[in-house]
Amino acid sequence: IANMSPHVNELLPRLTPILKNRHERVQENCIVLVGEIARLGAPYVSAREWMRVCFELLELLKAARKSIRRAAVATFGHLAKAIGAADVLGTLLNNLKVQERTQRVCTTVAIAIVADTCAPYTVLPALMNEYRVPELNVQTGVLKALSFLFEYIGERAKDYVYAVTPLLEDALIDRDAVHRQTACAVVAHLALGVRAHACDDALLHLLNHVMPNVFETSPHVLNAVTFALQALGSALGPARMMLYLLQGLFHPARSVREVYWRLYNTSYLMSQHALVPAFPRICDSGLEPHDRFVETGCVHKASRGSWYAPWPYMRDELDFVL
Repeated sequence: IANMSPHVNELLPRLTPILKNRHERVQENCIVLVGEIARLGAPYVSAREWMRVCFELLELLKAARKSIRRAAVATFGHLAKAIGAADVLGTLLNNLKVQERTQRVCTTVAIAIVADTCAPYTVLPALMNEYRVPELNVQTGVLKALSFLFEYIGERAKDYVYAVTPLLEDALIDRDAVHRQTACAVVAHLALGVRAHACDDALLHLLNHVMPNVFETSPHVLNAVTFALQALGSALGPARMMLYLLQGLFHPARSVREVYWRLYNTSYLMSQHALVPAFPRICDSGLEPHDRFVETGCVHKASRGSWYAPWPYMRDELDFVL
């Protein structure tokens, strides 16, 4: 690339106006070319010129064609590697304040790609600090960026799980349903990333905040909560999830039972064999209270030679479960 004619530092300023071309295929190929120059020939171009390209690419995040948005997001990763994450990140974080949803979503994906390219610790402090801005779009954008970030970095999240736990705790108890929905998506990707990395204490803490949301009525929120619970069940083990589900399987209210049975059935399909040790020990036979208890918690009535325990309906219900 050093022997190109014209040279890279002359070619890039000529490509920048072409990014505004109205023909979509021209735009897309120009973005890809700029990304390749950023990947292979970054030292030959000044940082000021790269920042100019960065601002031009921001406008392309709201393009109608999805392939253009995808190419722009990928190019942001190359730019971040070329000039450092701090400058690109400042531009992207300011873009979270715009009103257009498509632009904000593409910005969050670009932030996640910058984190994946330049290591998460270059992005997370600024991203978490931005969450303090008391504006709904910005906070939702930060949570969305965290969701993509943990999806991309995978098991590297084990180094950051304790840092983001207080932020996720705040988001999971927010009154806004969209906040809780996005936070559940973050928890799900985080749990899948840190599975088998000894982060159970943080995940249990997050599970305690996710669990009250199982009674949400919005389909989008409910899907996010179910996804989070499945991911936490995979990370913590189905036996621990069973301890939470047993509280509601036999609840007097049908609306509560239906929610817990749906979650139980999902857990049963995913890991039936691992649930067996988690089932409670209940004695056989028709159950009836008695004064004499033995070590198993059951009662023996000598006159009839049978075993009794205090809840007559529970055995049939558990037979149905088993």
